[in-house]
Amino acid sequence: MAGAIRKAVIMFTYSLVFCSLLICAFCSRAWDMRTMESLCRACKYAVRTSGRLMGITIGAMLEEIQGLYQQHHQPCFLYLSSEVIKIFGSDPSCAYYLKNLIEALFKCTTCLLTNIKDFTARPDIADDCFLLASRCIRYCPQVFIPSAVFPSLVDCSMIGVTVQHREASNSILTFLSDIFDLAKSSMGEQYLTIRDSVIIPRGASITRILVASLTGALPSSRLETVTYALLALTRAYGASALEWARESVSLIPSTVVTEVDQTKIFQALTDAASGVDIKTLMGAVEELSDVCRRNRTVQEIVQGALRPLELNLVTVS
Repeated sequence: MAGAIRKAVIMFTYSLVFCSLLICAFCSRAWDMRTMESLCRACKYAVRTSGRLMGITIGAMLEEIQGLYQQHHQPCFLYLSSEVIKIFGSDPSCAYYLKNLIEALFKCTTCLLTNIKDFTARPDIADDCFLLASRCIRYCPQVFIPSAVFPSLVDCSMIGVTVQHREASNSILTFLSDIFDLAKSSMGEQYLTIRDSVIIPRGASITRILVASLTGALPSSRLETVTYALLALTRAYGASALEWARESVSLIPSTVVTEVDQTKIFQALTDAASGVDIKTLMGAVEELSDVCRRNRTVQEIVQGALRPLELNLVTVS
């Protein structure tokens, strides 16, 4: 018992000294991205090693992180915050610090990423932002889902889904899938009502963007990731999601996708949502994708009909 107490005291003391030195280094080299990345890696390993023994020193570090990110917009601070969420997300004593952290980081990021050009210019920020958001869903939905930044981050994800940067696009799609699969996360089921109030008004637009992604807005190499997001949406919202999908596919001219093609994709999506092997859905998606990508003219017609960058963003009170 005495040994455990001694170890905790030593770790706390080391953490206090480390955080003090770190804050000094952050302040003196905040302009240097390479140095900041190295310091954030050091912080990451300190958090992993010390864990909750860091005690109250974690609050000082988080305040420094959010302040520096707002000033310098360096993605390494988002990456470091993901490690913090993993360790401290379920700790009630850290809820106040974590709430302030994620609200500051996400509010700043959504202001940086207001259109697809911003995502293209800042793919690292988009990638780390949505990796952090997914980690928040898994480790602290009680802090993230009720927060004021959740709806705006969903809107931000809709803007950036079709970015042509592989990691950034995959992180956004994974974030959306994690929202739809919220009931599977720890404590997530308690927040389904809040989630639904954000997703349902946007459901038709989200579905249209996903269908556009399947049919040419994103490379065919990302079909599986997009398909899973569409499947997770359908499993979460059932008949409503199937209707959204029907409306989206029906926008594609019949000269490109016949009624037979439409019926096939609807049936496959219905079956997959009911628990049938997802391979059936993948096969139908691949057929639809091939039809809509068969040449540049057809692909332009399909994307012109689906308009993935024309959003219907909803203000939720």
